[in-house]
Amino acid sequence: MKFGKITSAKVAENALVLGGAVSGGALSGGLLTLVPAPQKLYARGGIVVLSLLGASALKPKTSGESLVQAIAIGMAINQSVQLVRDVVKDKIQVTAESTTSDKFIAGMAGLACPCEDQNIPMLASPVINFAALPADTGYQQETIEVSSNMF
Repeated sequence: MKFGKITSAKVAENALVLGGAVSGGALSGGLLTLVPAPQKLYARGGIVVLSLLGASALKPKTSGESLVQAIAIGMAINQSVQLVRDVVKDKIQVTAESTTSDKFIAGMAGLACPCEDQNIPMLASPVINFAALPADTGYQQETIEVSSNMF
């Protein structure tokens, strides 16, 4: 492997690929919301195969064609990661007492957080009660009165 000079053209080309891949991942997530839950595993596999075949079939000559190829690759990457997560989530359990190596292996599959499905307020931030907010959000709520004399 050789390293060359970093040029603005190379940076722009790689930024296009990165943007396309991120967009493709987001697009595939959006598409999956349209699929009923029992078929999601098959849909993920289908998206992986079709987007990989589509990206392999393209021979981009323009930046637009490179963008389409990057979108397809991003779709395949995102759904591959989610597919692995879906397949192994029942086999890998991470708890607060898990060893570092267990957490590392689970992290590779996207399952490293033992608090994943818990409702824990970020940084113990206070919640201000607004009339539009539902009362049963799961957070401990406190009312803060704001006086015009404060400022």
